[in-house]
Amino acid sequence: MKKLMELEMMIKRVSDYEPFKAVDNSEIVEVIGIPTTNTKEVSLALAKIKPGLKTANHYHNFTEIYMVIKGEGIMHINDEIKDVREGDNILIPPKSWHFIENIGNQDLLIWCICTPAFTNEETILE
Repeated sequence: MKKLMELEMMIKRVSDYEPFKAVDNSEIVEVIGIPTTNTKEVSLALAKIKPGLKTANHYHNFTEIYMVIKGEGIMHINDEIKDVREGDNILIPPKSWHFIENIGNQDLLIWCICTPAFTNEETILE
C-alpha cells in the first residue's frame, strides 16, 4: 500500500503527561500537540474545570472543538450562552470570545481539539 504521508503512528495516553495550569486557568493535559508530539496541524488536550470555577474569557486565531465527557456547565461564545453536559460537542470558531463555567458538583472534563494546533501566542485573554 502506498504511503500518502511520511508520518509514524503515535499512540498517547493522558497518563503519559503531567497536568498543568493553562493560560485560561483550566487544568490541562496536552496529549497531542506542539510540545508533546511536535504536531502542528492539530492538538488534543483534556481540560478539567473544578466545581464552581470557570475558564478565563479568551479567543484563539484557530478553530476549537470542546467534547464534554463528564459534568455540566454553561458555555459562553460571544453573546450566546448555552447549558452543556456530558455528550455535547461545541464548535468554537476562530476569533470567538469564549469561556465555560462548571455549574455541577463534580469536575467538568472536556476534550479540546484545536486546528491548527494550540499555541499560547494565538490565544488572546480578555
